[in-house]
Amino acid sequence: MRIRKWLMKQQWRILQIRGIWGVFYGVFILAGLYVGYVPFFNDMGILGPLTFALTILLVFLIIGYIYDRVFVMWAPSQEVTQERNPYMYVPSPKDHIFWFPLYSTILSVTEELAEKVGADTTAIKETKSYYSKLQALRPEINQDIDEGIRLRQEFISKYPFSNVFDDTKEK
Repeated sequence: MRIRKWLMKQQWRILQIRGIWGVFYGVFILAGLYVGYVPFFNDMGILGPLTFALTILLVFLIIGYIYDRVFVMWAPSQEVTQERNPYMYVPSPKDHIFWFPLYSTILSVTEELAEKVGADTTAIKETKSYYSKLQALRPEINQDIDEGIRLRQEFISKYPFSNVFDDTKEK
């Protein structure tokens, strides 16, 4: 068991370092390929590609810092804003105008094709029922927001697309 645990730890370490290694490796390859086009680095000999690679890496790190810290792409306040948005739980006007007719058409055609080949259409019918119930909800009514949350949790627990959107489990 100790060997297995040690191997799992090494595998985890390798997976964690893979992304960082990919950036370094890519930068060094780019530097090796393009060092001949930059006279300053070309005249430095063997240190030229290394210095050029470090310069490129520094540029990437500065851009990443600006993206993350200056522009603040991820902030806790954005999460709160999203949770307070009623259209996260009930359909927006765009959903009513564009997406629901499109989904309805796609589901109807899929249901017809499934019936022609003799496939089970239970999931398609339940999905159509889910969308029709969801379409009746309005953001102005608090009970509709609660109903939208309940419908979504019920549908996702029955037909989980992925674990990313599964908020049925308490954290």
